[in-house]
Amino acid sequence: MKRELLFLLLLLHKSTAWSARERTRKEAKLMISLEHVLHMILTHTCAANNMSIFISTDYREDLPLPEQRLVERVLGKVLRRHSLDAQVPVVMDRKLRNPLNLHVQLMLFFVEDTQQFLRSVTGNAGATSTHKHKFLLVLLAKREQKASETYEKMSQIFRYMLHQRLNIDVLVLLAHLELATLKSYTFFPFGNECESFKPVILPLQQALLTQLYPHKLHNLHGCPLQVIVSEVPPYIEIQPQLKDIQGWDAQLLKTLARKLNFRVELMANEPPDLVGGATYMNGSFTGAYEMLRQRRGNLTLGCAACLPARAKYFSNTVSYNTVEYIIVLPEGKAYSYYEIMLFPFNESTWLLLIVLSFICFIFRLFDAPRFRHLPSPVRLGCIMWLFVLRISYEGSIFRFVHNAPGRPLPQSLEQALRQDYDFIMDPSTFRMAASVNGLNECSRAIPGLPVDMFDQLLQLPQGSRTGLLTSRDFLSYHLDRHREQSHRFVILEQKVLNLILCMHLPLGSYLARSISNLLFGLQSFGICQQLVKTPSWASAVATTSTSKPPRGCDALRPAHDNPFAESMRFLHAAFNCLLFAEFVLILGIFLLELLSLHPQFRWLSWFFHRL
Repeated sequence: MKRELLFLLLLLHKSTAWSARERTRKEAKLMISLEHVLHMILTHTCAANNMSIFISTDYREDLPLPEQRLVERVLGKVLRRHSLDAQVPVVMDRKLRNPLNLHVQLMLFFVEDTQQFLRSVTGNAGATSTHKHKFLLVLLAKREQKASETYEKMSQIFRYMLHQRLNIDVLVLLAHLELATLKSYTFFPFGNECESFKPVILPLQQALLTQLYPHKLHNLHGCPLQVIVSEVPPYIEIQPQLKDIQGWDAQLLKTLARKLNFRVELMANEPPDLVGGATYMNGSFTGAYEMLRQRRGNLTLGCAACLPARAKYFSNTVSYNTVEYIIVLPEGKAYSYYEIMLFPFNESTWLLLIVLSFICFIFRLFDAPRFRHLPSPVRLGCIMWLFVLRISYEGSIFRFVHNAPGRPLPQSLEQALRQDYDFIMDPSTFRMAASVNGLNECSRAIPGLPVDMFDQLLQLPQGSRTGLLTSRDFLSYHLDRHREQSHRFVILEQKVLNLILCMHLPLGSYLARSISNLLFGLQSFGICQQLVKTPSWASAVATTSTSKPPRGCDALRPAHDNPFAESMRFLHAAFNCLLFAEFVLILGIFLLELLSLHPQFRWLSWFFHRL
């Protein structure tokens, strides 16, 4: 009995020792594989692309002691070997802080399950509008864990990264302690099914950046993207019940949908009558931007400017269009024809003519011999001078009549502010105008779309000192439908500001880079410019420096503004002035002659005799 018991104890000792040696051998094999893979990643990915890496040290508290020791040994060998072969900046800490956030491109975590990963990744500095991290996870599978459970954990990690972090650049190294195997997995969210979180084996090959994190968004396979839109012609024009959209930005969105193969799901802005929305530096939002912040849509577009507050809280694409904001004034009040008669000469010239005429009249009245016997050259010079004055007057009158000038208008925004102009604009432009110095105090918002403001401007009383802050695109769109109104607007010569347009997405969105690259390609080949190319009817509007529409736009002016009609009306006004002067002269002579019959005014008889 004792012999049998000793024999069993001997067998148990040998099996235990064999199991320990087998476990040690498997761990050594796994360590070698993991060390080799991490060294390849540091060398072929980080060093080759000047990438810095952050290594989370939360494993020291979350992992069991044997796994901690394994990770420490692997990291020790990798970092020692790395310090000799390739110099890559490495940050080791529990959490990645903000000062180093923008200097780190790759984040490495050692975890055992999903909850450990969530605890490790929470609290780290996240993505910004221009910077995003790539994630590398070493998932240490437990010895007794089934393959289905491991796959479920990876799917949960991928789901969290897509929905919460909006990040698809995730690589999982599955280290199975029991089998001593190391495999790499990723996921392709847009494939046979939309939002797929199924782990897919990814061969490491040479561990290049494009091999570890392949491009996953070149084809979205018809998956839907929620696009938040507002009615803002000519950029976005919404069909009833959100069936379709038209406009410049709508054409660009449809082009992107064809290129990336996604389906557009339109979402109305909240509230629907709000154009776009507002974003403030304190983190408050309205409209489409509040919906983006709540992850209720994938992107928004439609005359959406790239502003600092939006760049702080949202990701945006590259610029695809530039908008020039201008001041539009109603046409200047025209001069009367009686005022035009006084235009050719200034006050001093008229005063000189009156004085000379009075002197000639006095000489003739008193029959001065010196005036009668002036030398012929002097008299010829006077006649020539009168001739020059006459042709100058007639030429100036002709120019004024045929150019139909209006009263002077301000040439710049500063002049308009000094002349006590106030400005109207739509609510979205009013929010944008808050950044323009001096404009916010004298401007007011009027409910309506930007293209409706021109009718509001024309309904103001004539001569009111009111302008409209708008863009050339809105003016062109309005004049394309109301070409007969082109002569009724004048553009301030100096533009107010330029804004660049871009598409906005939730902060850190995985779609931002793909859409930006595609937009850059479309813009480089001139396709973006073709999509927004329409007749520029704004060029048919006069500016405050010309006060007259450009050449070739006379057909847009009313029929009563043609030169012949202007000349005839001026001749009628001149004839009225002549009749009035004759009437006053005849009436004055009659009264003076009547007055000369009085004994006290006998000298008037001598005056009329000499005259």
